[in-house]
Amino acid sequence: MNTRQLPNWHITRRLWIYAKICALILPMLLWGQTALAAATCTFNGTGAENFSFPGPISVPRDNSASMAPLSSWVTGEAATNIYTCTLSNSTKGGIGIKFPTMVQAGSYSEGGITYKVFNTSVTGVGIVYGFRIYSGGTYCEQSGGANGWNPWATGSGTIPYSDRWCDNIQSSSYSFGAQLKFRLIQTGRISAGTVPTFTMTFSALETDGAFSTGIGSRNYVIGPVTFQALSCTAVGADVIMDTAKKSDFASSTSVRTKPFQFTLQNCPAGMNSIKYQLDPIGTIISATDGTFQNATGTDMAKGVGLRITNEANTAPIRFGDASYVVSDYSPTSGNSNLPIKMNVSYYRTGSAAQVTGGKVRGTAQLTVFYL
Repeated sequence: MNTRQLPNWHITRRLWIYAKICALILPMLLWGQTALAAATCTFNGTGAENFSFPGPISVPRDNSASMAPLSSWVTGEAATNIYTCTLSNSTKGGIGIKFPTMVQAGSYSEGGITYKVFNTSVTGVGIVYGFRIYSGGTYCEQSGGANGWNPWATGSGTIPYSDRWCDNIQSSSYSFGAQLKFRLIQTGRISAGTVPTFTMTFSALETDGAFSTGIGSRNYVIGPVTFQALSCTAVGADVIMDTAKKSDFASSTSVRTKPFQFTLQNCPAGMNSIKYQLDPIGTIISATDGTFQNATGTDMAKGVGLRITNEANTAPIRFGDASYVVSDYSPTSGNSNLPIKMNVSYYRTGSAAQVTGGKVRGTAQLTVFYL
């Protein structure tokens, strides 16, 4: 059987065509690679910056001020080179500060800036933050930016990152940094406790609008701060009243007035004021007249109650009224003993003929507000 082989020239021709096609494709691939945007960046410095508030912070126990400062601003390092980059091929490079994911409690305005207030782990304590971004390089003034420090600002919450970047028109070196500040804000009545260490926000490298922490990120860490609720020790006393006769009520509704007092001890400085409210434990006859019924029982007098008046015995103590002020309290110095003086009298609840003999007993409760 005869076999036929292809001539050598035919094989050579096929190989030559294959080599020529490869030569045409290779330059196209190289051209596509050199057209891509390029950024070579370095993360500089430590991964955390710590912020500490002086403490403990003392707050009146019942003060419920809303959106009021609890501390001064604590300002961090003016870092100009958190990231340094070499940008080429029209790359945009910059830095972003992440908007916190904490629950918002409201807003606080100062110096023309409205800050979002974020809840901490202690009831009534919030925190705000401000920042300014540094962008340094030949084309950092493009798109409304600044070659150097940009103005102080704060996150709006409508975008994940607050950023500043530079337009690269020709290959050049750039640096990006930030400076942050924090302040504690009262959002309501504060419970005593400690806010533990937490990370408020962090930085990210921005390249052509995309944010990444891949090469590194600076975390902005709030150190622990303790809150104390300012208050006093309240001390009451038993009042032993003088004996009265039925005939004493013939010409008067209030008889046998007896002075007594509550005492506030060891009241610390730092409160704006101390107020109090008095309420009987029992049935009120008239809250505005400070009168209430006698306790009930087989051996209790009838037709007789009790009446509470001020220190001078010229006006009733109105039950449920929290506007009474402890006038002797000093916000700037210690107050070891503060008396709250009053008077108590027997009070005829009906006619004199309705009064019967027996015991008279009542209890009044003092509620103190530290503001």
